Amino acid sequence: MIEPSDTPTHMGYKLADGVQVREEKFGLLFYNYRGPRLYFLPTKGLIASDFFNGGKSASELIESICSQNMWPRVRVRDRIKQVLIMLEKKGLIRGQSIC
Repeated sequence: MIEPSDTPTHMGYKLADGVQVREEKFGLLFYNYRGPRLYFLPTKGLIASDFFNGGKSASELIESICSQNMWPRVRVRDRIKQVLIMLEKKGLIRGQSIC
């Protein structure tokens, strides 16, 4: 099992084929056309849907959240990593190296 500390934060993330995401009041709603299945991610605006276009690394997302909310970096990092691991295990996103 991959632990949050083992997940690289230099990676960007894209939606897997057949998956769409949209922002809702509670956070993000993922729709998997291969299922079809809905997945609710209660981010309350901390992660925008455009994060999953692969242009921003997880590290950049973590730094942005920390600076906007003055939260401890280690706590935010661990939670974001858990979320990304869960989304990747469900086949909703895929990690990619950002050059």
